Amino acid sequence: MSTPVRLVTARLTLRPLEMADWPALYAFTGDAEVQRYITGAPLSEMETRNLIAMLRDWEQEQPPRAHPFAFVHTTDNVVIGFGGLYWTKGPERWQAELGYTLHRGYWGQGYASEAGEALLRYGFTELRLHRVFAECHPANIGSARVMQRLGMRYEGRLREVEWSGTSWWDMLHYAILDHEWYDRDRAQRAAAP
Repeated sequence: MSTPVRLVTARLTLRPLEMADWPALYAFTGDAEVQRYITGAPLSEMETRNLIAMLRDWEQEQPPRAHPFAFVHTTDNVVIGFGGLYWTKGPERWQAELGYTLHRGYWGQGYASEAGEALLRYGFTELRLHRVFAECHPANIGSARVMQRLGMRYEGRLREVEWSGTSWWDMLHYAILDHEWYDRDRAQRAAAP
């Protein structure tokens, strides 16, 4: 069994999801406002537990289908979000989808961007990905801004690609390539004091 991966940022520790995290996750997976742009949501307590179990199972597959993380606020030592990298196409290991969800009490403070940057760094430097993409509902302006802050490029609008349970939703598609991320990372490091 491999050593669990922990990613540390200025204000967060991204660590493996644990079943004991379910009450913290349910505080936002069960929140209709947080989940309004996610199909099949909000989740019940049992659905939140099942989600954690599924993601942990996916992580144990060989090769893993997901690398999920709990986002722990370093100062408060509380789980404020979760997300990770997910493989959505069969054996292709060169690209993954970036996903993240944050408790609304921590919105607008840069935490999603901070976690997203750590996940991109992990994906490109450790997992040797070539491409990372992410999608959001067109009305989810906050999520689109996170993707833009991460250097992801808008690639288009996928028309009626997700069923919400009552209607078909369009999704905005963003992506970043490994060489784009490395160029951006070098430029940021050169500009740092």
